[in-house]
Amino acid sequence: MDISDKKINRLSCRFEESDLEKEFLAYRWDRIWKNIKILLYFDITIGFLIRVDDIFVQGAGKNAYYLSYHAISIVIMLLFLFSSNEKKRQYHQAYFLISTIGFMNCGAWTYYFSDIPFPVGAGVLPILLMLYLIVYPFHFINGLIAIFGTSIPFAILLISQDNMTPDQLSYLLILPAVFLISNKRSREIDFRRDFYQNKTLETNRKLMQETLKRYFGETLTEKILVNEGDLKGDNIWVSISFTDISQYSTIIEHMSPETAVKFLNEYFSAMHDVIEKYNGQIINYIGDSVMVVFGAPEKLEDHEVVSVRCAVDMREKLNEMNQKWDESEFSRYWKNHGIDKITARTGIHTGSVIAGNIGSDRMLQYSTIGDTVNVASRLEQRNKDFETEILFSQEIYTSLTKDLYGDAKYEGEINLKGRDTSTKAYSI
Repeated sequence: MDISDKKINRLSCRFEESDLEKEFLAYRWDRIWKNIKILLYFDITIGFLIRVDDIFVQGAGKNAYYLSYHAISIVIMLLFLFSSNEKKRQYHQAYFLISTIGFMNCGAWTYYFSDIPFPVGAGVLPILLMLYLIVYPFHFINGLIAIFGTSIPFAILLISQDNMTPDQLSYLLILPAVFLISNKRSREIDFRRDFYQNKTLETNRKLMQETLKRYFGETLTEKILVNEGDLKGDNIWVSISFTDISQYSTIIEHMSPETAVKFLNEYFSAMHDVIEKYNGQIINYIGDSVMVVFGAPEKLEDHEVVSVRCAVDMREKLNEMNQKWDESEFSRYWKNHGIDKITARTGIHTGSVIAGNIGSDRMLQYSTIGDTVNVASRLEQRNKDFETEILFSQEIYTSLTKDLYGDAKYEGEINLKGRDTSTKAYSI
């Protein structure tokens, strides 16, 4: 048995959980509203024509009871027609039940208690069954109420006026009713089962998406889902930054593992907010270090400038966090070692990288590789030599806007491991 079947009452064809039933009804309404509008106008038009025929042609207009019913029903019809969509959603079942059962019974019993012959033959019974079990948007139980509330009075009327014999009931009413009721029940259960399965799939998809976002960020997660995890390598021009906490080993030396994790999580959460603001993609956390790419997996205009602005904002955010930590006892872990506040070092470089899924067949990681990555990492380390906090290459420097360009300071030429030529370094 499907899990959804356990949640559906097999008799009423409704969900056992009231909240789930409400959610389903809203879901169902969104899908049948267009059909209901068409049915409403059809119901009003046909009802009007039948009423005109009954009153002016068949002679039922002489019956004050029948005329009163028509007057009341027309008022109800107009009220429902011009009500809000929310009211239509809430009361469409009741409206169609009252409209159909009231109209049919009023007509049937008016003809029953009069000498006027009923103008329709026994073929009306299967038509009624099909209308209320297939055409009209009744829930299963309401559909049963509709067919029994209309077909029985009509059957009595037809038999009383010799338009149908009792032995004709089996193939004109009973057999079609059994078949159509069974069909209605199956369709109702299937509709609800599909809804529940789709809801479960959507819930699981959202859970997976939220889980992936925690590990990969929003942009990369969307890429993974769209491409079904297949992010092939691309050679693209990006900016890479590495940020590392200064004197990290000394800071956490006397922290418990739980405290160290709490400290890092607070720090990374704050940095993540800033990085996300500048559309950076966090590639990896390595201890206290965070590697960020600007321009992948989504292209980013002026990523050189953006990467520097992000680094400056990260520094400002860290200053805010230091004020927060100073107000608590958290700061004692580093102030007891002569460290006044937490600082970070950032290295930034721009250039061509290969970006994509890298790893084994069983475990992949989105990453960037190439000389650009190595240069950014080594620039971060060389902050120690210049006593700077943000160090970037000439390639970044030449792309800066006027405000950043004016604040930048030339630190000198440095030789980086793995490069034959020297690199001009700038700070801000």
